[in-house]
Amino acid sequence: MKQLVSAPVLFVGAGIFLVTGLLLAFLYAPIDASTMGYSQKIFFYHAPIAETALVAFGVAFVAAILYLRSQDPRWDRLGVVSVRLGLVFSLLVMATGMIWGKAAWGTWWDWEPRLTTFLLVCFLYVAYFVLRSVVEEEQRRATFAAVFSIIAFIDVPITFFATRFLPAGMHPTVITMGGTGMPGSMFVSFFISMIGMTLLLVALIRRDLAVEELKDRVADLKNSIGG
Repeated sequence: MKQLVSAPVLFVGAGIFLVTGLLLAFLYAPIDASTMGYSQKIFFYHAPIAETALVAFGVAFVAAILYLRSQDPRWDRLGVVSVRLGLVFSLLVMATGMIWGKAAWGTWWDWEPRLTTFLLVCFLYVAYFVLRSVVEEEQRRATFAAVFSIIAFIDVPITFFATRFLPAGMHPTVITMGGTGMPGSMFVSFFISMIGMTLLLVALIRRDLAVEELKDRVADLKNSIGG
C-alpha cells in the first residue's frame, strides 16, 4: 500500500491525468463560442491550479492546528511544505489568470473581488516565511508560524466565495450550488485535470517532506557531533 502512494507513483499518476485532461480539453471539449475561441482552453489548467493552491493552504491550516495540539515537528514540516507549494501554485494561478484575463477582458489585471482577495492570500503566506525567518528558536518559530497560518487561512474561503457574496466583478463563477454550468465534455476534461493537479500536489508534498526530514536529520547529526 505504501508503494502505491509513494512520490514516484503519484508523479506518474499525476502526469497521466494531466496529459489526458489536456488532450480532452483540445480534442473533446467544445471550442468556446465567444471571441476567446481556443484561448479559453487555459481554463482547464487555470482553475485546477487555483483550487489546488487553496487545498495546499488548507493542508497547512490543518497541520498548524495539529502542531499546536501535539508540538510534533512533523506537523510543522508539513505546514512549511504546504505553504511553500501553495505559493508556487499561486504564482502559476496569477500567470495563467493574467493570460486568460487578457484574452477574455482585454486587460492583464483588474481589481475585482476574486483577484484582489487571491492576491491578499499570496501576500499573507509570503509574510508566513518572513515570520519564520526572524524567529530563531525552533519551537517558538514553529508555534508562531502555526498561529499565523491559522489566521492567514481566514482569507482562503473568502477568496473562494468572493464571486458569490461580494459585489459582482469580471471573474466568472463556474461552479455553483446549482451545478457546474459546463457541458459534459467540458466537465470531464476539467475533472480529470483537477485529479491530476491534486495528485501532483500530493506527490510534491511527499517529496518535499522527505527532503525536509533529511535536512532535520543532518542538522541533528551536526549538532550531536559538534556538541
